[in-house]
Amino acid sequence: MKRKWYQRLLALTLAFTLAVGTPAFAGTQTGETVVQDASRQSQTLEQRAASKAQSLIGLYGATNIQYALMHDGEMILSNAKGIDDRKKKTQVTTDQVYCVASISKMFTTTAVMQLVEKGKVDLDAPVTRYVTDFKMADSRYKDITVRMLLNHSSGLMGGQLMNAFLFEDNDTYYHDSLLQRLRSERLKADPGAFSVYCNDGFVLAEIVVERVSGMSFTKYLEKNICAPLGLSHTKTPLSLTAKDQAVGMYLTKGGEKLPTEYVNCIGTAGVYSTAEDLCKFGMAYTDDNNKLLSENAKQATRVAEGRNGRWPGGETGLLDFGLGWDSVSVYPFSKYGISAVEKAGDSLLCHGELVVLPEYKLSVAVLTVGASSTIDAVLAHYLAQEYLKDNGLLEEKKLDEKFAVDKAKVPSEIKEKYSGYYTTTYQSCKVTINDEGLEYYSLLNPDKKVKFWYTTDGDFVLSTGNEKLSFVTEDGVDYLIDTQYITLPGIGTAYSKMYAGQKTPDNPLSKKVQAAWKKRDNKNFLILDEKYTSLLYQVEMPAMEPKLSEAQSGYVHGDRIVDANNAEFFTTIPQNISRSLFDYSFKTDKNGTEYILHSDGSKWGIREDFVKNLSAKASYSVSIDKKTGYAKWYKVGKKTAGKMMTATLGKNQKGMVAVYDKNGVLVNNSYVSGKTKVKLPKGGYAVFAGEKGTSFRVKIR
Repeated sequence: MKRKWYQRLLALTLAFTLAVGTPAFAGTQTGETVVQDASRQSQTLEQRAASKAQSLIGLYGATNIQYALMHDGEMILSNAKGIDDRKKKTQVTTDQVYCVASISKMFTTTAVMQLVEKGKVDLDAPVTRYVTDFKMADSRYKDITVRMLLNHSSGLMGGQLMNAFLFEDNDTYYHDSLLQRLRSERLKADPGAFSVYCNDGFVLAEIVVERVSGMSFTKYLEKNICAPLGLSHTKTPLSLTAKDQAVGMYLTKGGEKLPTEYVNCIGTAGVYSTAEDLCKFGMAYTDDNNKLLSENAKQATRVAEGRNGRWPGGETGLLDFGLGWDSVSVYPFSKYGISAVEKAGDSLLCHGELVVLPEYKLSVAVLTVGASSTIDAVLAHYLAQEYLKDNGLLEEKKLDEKFAVDKAKVPSEIKEKYSGYYTTTYQSCKVTINDEGLEYYSLLNPDKKVKFWYTTDGDFVLSTGNEKLSFVTEDGVDYLIDTQYITLPGIGTAYSKMYAGQKTPDNPLSKKVQAAWKKRDNKNFLILDEKYTSLLYQVEMPAMEPKLSEAQSGYVHGDRIVDANNAEFFTTIPQNISRSLFDYSFKTDKNGTEYILHSDGSKWGIREDFVKNLSAKASYSVSIDKKTGYAKWYKVGKKTAGKMMTATLGKNQKGMVAVYDKNGVLVNNSYVSGKTKVKLPKGGYAVFAGEKGTSFRVKIR
């Protein structure tokens, strides 16, 4: 069975989106970045940019791309490449809008900082001062300040973004239900203890803006950010119209064009814009540009706030949190002594990067469908460097992108202390240290073992020299740190230094508890409460799948098993890989059916063992419960396998039917395809989802 939608969603929303495991790129090729590029002698910046953009399409799966560069108020570069509509054979243009995903957080940061400058918000005041009905099942919530929302140190679990990614549906459910959901959640750390990427923090900041300003977040952006900067193509799902020409969106490079993705957690990921508009917005963060914020306010966002708590030390590359910014020390500019800030964004379909060099009054934006923010960032960095070099503003030199591999014998105390299992939200890995170095493998892929040599510097370095592992102990907890240079052929090099795992002790379980969890191992818990317009039905079969084989004994994914029906998250890892956490909680109803629950006790998913076979009767109805609105799942049994199913909605009713094969791969989604007739695959699944009370007329032939 494929990795399920939740793990995919987490992976896609990582700032370092290529890194779905740790170490992220063990074994990738590397080399030296040569600042002097021979192509500069014969090609213009426009030609070089176009060539690199084409690499994203040809090598990295981008369906289309927009990019722009602005200097001192002048648009120097703006272009678009790739497919907008494959059937109509149209190309993307520079005025089509993309979801900029988490780059939206900088719009939220800007709004908060404007209110701070007006004396209406105090960054270090508790959030409860402005959102009086904000409460949690953890008394520490009272200590969360507005600043902590912007620097990711609030301690909030992070958020699962349920019903936030919808096809052409601007339902504000995620925003509207946040405060109610938080009432049943606990914190993962003391507020301010350390920074770990948090989506819910920015939705809460969005609510702060609304409560203080007295207007909707969309209206606030229009009046106080878009209007002053002339951002005519910057919208939210609540203001986006057909006239705004959303870019063609595709799940796969060769797939069908999909309806527009609406991301409805606006303050954290729901702004839509163009590369040109993003550049104009970025220019508002350059020196001497006070259209939105004063110099003091802009500089305050560029302070390395993430380093105030637990942090790996030194430059960290992609993640070095400021207020809103992912990084305030951006590679490779930091190597030249150049101040740069950046914000990346990834939704399920769209990706982007905004880079600003305040002192040089330079702003670069890259937006794509089908690539990743990491790849977009490398291109944005390249464009900024090329412009600076063309204008004699950047020193010509080589950057060292390898670590020394001077082998040494491993001290016995290191072998004893740091060998063992390390856990993240997504997986567990095993580290074995001997006299020469360490061997690493992920439990997701136990056959792929990677060797690192111990060096005189006290680190463990890959033989290629592009990656090293190190260890640190903080507050009695051992952590694995992964540092690497990643060469992406055709576009450039990325640098990252990140916490890659937390050492976990043995967690022995009783036979009774082991037996209870064994029944769930590798079983799909099919999601019940995702709206019929959700993208998750299109990505793959939306289901949770506890896999004990992917975790250390006594654990499931990133949670520690505590009893037969519960597992609790426990990791305290800064930066990114302990984001979006949740506790596993299971309950069996009076009929013996087992469900996985949300923190408030409502049903999240049903175990596949208790899903009934689809009826083989020639004609019948399937209705969505009028009270709960839960989706209805069915298995394709022997009697229906290979037959044609037609499912139609009643007049004025809204819903969809999706069918998946036995591996969870989508066969048909009636909401997207418009097709109501589908051949039922052997061993597959069918799900009916719709508004409460919706009824489907089903015919089997």
